[in-house]
Amino acid sequence: MISHFNFAQELNCKVEIITDKVAQTNKQLFSTLKSAMTDFMNNTQFTSLPFSRDERIDCNLIFIVESYDQNIITGSLQVLSTRPVYDSSYTTQILNFKDNSVAFRYIEFEPLVYSENSFNGDLVGVMSFYANLIIGLDSDSFEKFSGSTSLQRANNFVVLAQQSTSPGWKSSEKGINRYFLITDILSNSYAPYREVLYNYHRNGLDKMMSDPSEAKSTLFTSLTDIEKIHKLRPNALPTRIFFDAKVDEIVSVYSGGPEFKKQEVIDLLNKIYPAYNGKWNKI
Repeated sequence: MISHFNFAQELNCKVEIITDKVAQTNKQLFSTLKSAMTDFMNNTQFTSLPFSRDERIDCNLIFIVESYDQNIITGSLQVLSTRPVYDSSYTTQILNFKDNSVAFRYIEFEPLVYSENSFNGDLVGVMSFYANLIIGLDSDSFEKFSGSTSLQRANNFVVLAQQSTSPGWKSSEKGINRYFLITDILSNSYAPYREVLYNYHRNGLDKMMSDPSEAKSTLFTSLTDIEKIHKLRPNALPTRIFFDAKVDEIVSVYSGGPEFKKQEVIDLLNKIYPAYNGKWNKI
């Protein structure tokens, strides 16, 4: 990022709240909640990094409400973020993650206040966690390991949230949650995931317009780096995060343009992430 940019908020976030499963009498409250979440994500400065307005990271929070009772709201949260690809109008998905364990107390019009060093409730905690995660992964895609500060900040919200009684924060829980998500992303064992974020995007996709053959080769190298994680632990969370965001893009890249040893690509993908073998076999 160049030095003359003014400091500004980092995110351009769209929030959607789906309330089909709860009584429609709560419409106004959820409308207020949507506005509050949107304002929090877009008007909070989460880092000291310089961002211009057109550099803001495009992201989406889709909250599906499961229940609302005595000011407690529970549901699932789909978190998506994208980044532009150099010299094109194409945007590539960086994160596509569904959090199934979101629960928080919300009173209409209560202020949502960001603080790096205190836990201001589960709603603020969840949004702060994902805001920093989005910024950290986006930064990694432009410069190797440059997202470390934001990712560590996301991890700090997990630490602060250990006082919470709501789900999604603790290692003692079953399944995938925020604790396991950030722990695995920051793990040295899974460092190839963050290295791939850089090589796949800066040395691969960003050069697709200028040299598609070389870009495809670089993307394939990135896939072989993901294989390192597979060898360590099949179906590891970072592998799942990567392919959930990239599956359709990878199929598209290797299905058209300059030929690149398709069968080798298909065989590798079926080996390291067979959950999508139906799509891989369409390459």
